[in-house]
Amino acid sequence: MRSANHDRPGGEGMLLRILALAHAAVGIAVYRRELRAIARDGTFASVPYRGPKATAFWFFMPSPLIWVIGGLVAKAEEANDWSAVRDAHRFSLFSALAATVLLPVSGFWGWLAISLRGLLRARYKADLVPKGG
Repeated sequence: MRSANHDRPGGEGMLLRILALAHAAVGIAVYRRELRAIARDGTFASVPYRGPKATAFWFFMPSPLIWVIGGLVAKAEEANDWSAVRDAHRFSLFSALAATVLLPVSGFWGWLAISLRGLLRARYKADLVPKGG
């Protein structure tokens, strides 16, 4: 159940989860050959340190992490813990900024936008919550 002052369904937590799913979907489309090779070789020690299978593996690593972070942010939003939401988005913003600088032709711009929006919203909401309650 959403709190009374939760002004809209969803929020940046939900957007992060959508981003995680989209990232995984792109990975499936781009790396389907490598994923089949990993599945064919078995799961234990089937990814080398370098090469196409390693690239596919590392492409997929952020998706479950962003999914979990999105869930934690959503729970903090629902609990009106805007300090936690602000801290999460502050870290996320710096990570997204670094990723965007290193790989500008990517979907990292979406992550950057979600994090900036979340940080600004959390800072605004934190100012509305009475101190000590």
